[in-house]
Amino acid sequence: MNEDTTQLWMIPYADLMSTLVLLFMSLFAYSYGERPPEYDRALAHMEKQLTRGKQADTRFEETELAVKIKEEMGRLRLSEFGVRVTARRVRLTLPNPVLFAEGSARLSPEAGDILEPLARLFSQGDNPILVEGHTDDVRIVGGRFRTNWELSAARSFSVIEFLIKQGLQPERFQARGYGPYRPVASNATREGKSRNRRIEISLIREAKTI
Repeated sequence: MNEDTTQLWMIPYADLMSTLVLLFMSLFAYSYGERPPEYDRALAHMEKQLTRGKQADTRFEETELAVKIKEEMGRLRLSEFGVRVTARRVRLTLPNPVLFAEGSARLSPEAGDILEPLARLFSQGDNPILVEGHTDDVRIVGGRFRTNWELSAARSFSVIEFLIKQGLQPERFQARGYGPYRPVASNATREGKSRNRRIEISLIREAKTI
């Protein structure tokens, strides 16, 4: 009796489909993590070529802007703090010492060298902008601010006020201050404290699909 082999094609086909599902699940998970802007621009370029829709165009424009921001940070020698992209935002991290003196929420005279070119780049789109202040866990003693929480919020507002004076629309901005409560490194070391003292500026993405 001869075996029926007409359905054997389904075995490699099922294996192929399983592999593709795993691949797309991996890409989906990776897209919601932080990644370099160049990687996201490459994906957006592929999407733009394949779909040619308004959302794909917006996504590509956002990733182009992210790459320009990273290049500007490299020119200012701040590239170690970096620009990262997620499905929801383009996040730029700036060290507090280049913007503020210790314990102060007043922008330093040199802060304009960094914020002015960023304002020019931000003016190329109309995405909402979120400014977040962070500190280390060293307790504040004396001075204008009672807590690191207040200091981090005041620094966020100072950055926003500067960017508005450069011509950006006030309605685009949100400010948040987290104090020491969202560290990116251990406060047990000097290097960790330095990394935790930072300002994060995020362009909120309008095209959030993968």
